[in-house]
Amino acid sequence: MRLIVLFALTLTALLRASAENAVVEESVTEVECTSATHAIVRFKEVTTILNEHCADLATFVCSCSKNDKLTRFKGQATDATGRVLRKFKESDLKRTEYSQYLAIDDYRMYLDYTPPVYPVTVTYEWTMESHDNLIELPRFCPQTDYDVSVKKAVYRLTAPRDMAIRHACRNIDKAVTTSDDGRTLTLELDNLPALKQEPFARPLRERLPMAYFAPTDFVYYGTKGSFSSWGNYGKWEYSLITGRDVLPDDVRKDIHQMTDGLKTDREKVAALYKHLEKTTRYVAIMLGIGGQQPAPAANVSKSGFGDCKGLSNYMRAMLNEVGIASNYTIISTTNRRLLPDFASVGQMNHVILQVPITGDTLWLECTNPELPMGYVHEDIAGHDAIEVSQAGGRFVTLPVCADTANLLRSTIGIELDATGAAAVTLSQQSDQLQYESRRPLLKMDDKERQRVLRHMVRVPQAEISKIDVRENGASIVLDADVKSQKYASVTGKRLFVPLCPIHRDYSTPNATDHRQEDIWIETGYLDEDDITIALPEGYQIEAKPADIQIEKPFGTFSFTLTSDNGKVLVRNRLVMKSGNYDKSLYPELMEFFKTVSSTYSQKMVLVR
Repeated sequence: MRLIVLFALTLTALLRASAENAVVEESVTEVECTSATHAIVRFKEVTTILNEHCADLATFVCSCSKNDKLTRFKGQATDATGRVLRKFKESDLKRTEYSQYLAIDDYRMYLDYTPPVYPVTVTYEWTMESHDNLIELPRFCPQTDYDVSVKKAVYRLTAPRDMAIRHACRNIDKAVTTSDDGRTLTLELDNLPALKQEPFARPLRERLPMAYFAPTDFVYYGTKGSFSSWGNYGKWEYSLITGRDVLPDDVRKDIHQMTDGLKTDREKVAALYKHLEKTTRYVAIMLGIGGQQPAPAANVSKSGFGDCKGLSNYMRAMLNEVGIASNYTIISTTNRRLLPDFASVGQMNHVILQVPITGDTLWLECTNPELPMGYVHEDIAGHDAIEVSQAGGRFVTLPVCADTANLLRSTIGIELDATGAAAVTLSQQSDQLQYESRRPLLKMDDKERQRVLRHMVRVPQAEISKIDVRENGASIVLDADVKSQKYASVTGKRLFVPLCPIHRDYSTPNATDHRQEDIWIETGYLDEDDITIALPEGYQIEAKPADIQIEKPFGTFSFTLTSDNGKVLVRNRLVMKSGNYDKSLYPELMEFFKTVSSTYSQKMVLVR
């Protein structure tokens, strides 16, 4: 029933028959390369939007530049009976140069359309013409969101016989076909089911059917290169940074004054990384040669700002000045895996610096030198990357720390009195990836920190008398004193006492029927709680929870409660293990989290 509804079907029948939010009725991309430097691309998208959840699919947006021009556009919207609600023409489009980048050559042409009724079928047809920038060709990605099915999608690419085209597919089980004359590549997909959004599943970008296309040899803004391998790709990238590491004499003199008295390479790297933090700031820039080439190091040192390319190249230039080799490294902050046998620029969006030193390899995030030197942050940890050198590109994978190194250790003391009031002292140590979630506290004022702390703790009517945050490498320690007049509930001669005043927002995943995806836990971690509760004089334990010990493939959890000399000692230990696990384990995962959540909410009963 997932067809464009043109005549007699009613809205009720349509919604009953479809579990999707939208249906891509037809997606056509036709790429005509007339030469290595010129292409015409014709697009057609016909989408039936079933409800407001996918209303944004009615919006048209395309990116343009002086080398990518929109040459034709038309469209229309029809209702369930086929009646035309609105026709769109090129004069309806608006232009915006707004961008996250401070400086950019690109602009967007867009049309905002809000459907007056649902279902609505929106058709857009447009043509783009590109010159001198065919470093890669449009991707084939007809399915762009959850709960969107695809009836028919076609990608067709025609190129001169002497222009070799490479391709690679992800999540596609159909082959790309080649015409008899070898000039045309075609990929057709039919009846793609909608993808469900599921807890603990791979991100959408790793699940979507997608095909990449790129010329083997290319001409890009006057430069020539080859994508026949990652090695050759790296040679082209190296050519873009060659000669751009020259520093002014006064800057070179300052660098030597900072480092000549230092004994080790690590000390010199640390000094220059600190200098980078103090003298530069990140500003996104996408100018010149398609945004692929870094600004010269001399320009960055003079202006004090640059993007990831410019700042990494500047740091590389400073290290080179003191005789320390480093490698410009291209990586993605979104794609964990690169296609090992398909080199292309579109798989990556970021640049960092690799510094091999004796006995270690440092990975420097030059866009944020406030991070500890060599700290591999969450957006790049474990990601594939291409190390660029004069020898070419080398496929590498960044390190990832052990799950248990991502530590949140809480030491808590609770002084309880007979009225239910309590004085709570909290000390939390956050390491590695858990440290990242605490870093914003460093720049908050006391009022903001108190607001965050009240959200973190399970302390009714919390009165915060002290809060202190300090950083030590990839670790943050938070110390706080909290008082509550109603920490425990009083009923007659009994006190009902919460055992864990933290993990307030710990939640359990939703149940899903007919799960599609295996379980994917991206980041493992260790949470340890040591809680000491001093009992009011004259009270003893009447009821307490039983100890818990759970071991599963994806994690372990333990809870113990002991008492001694008027004090109760509570210890929680939760380990989540990163990795992929069979979807059949999902009910066990839900039960695991329910147990953890209910344990964190437990109380003991004291009686006078």
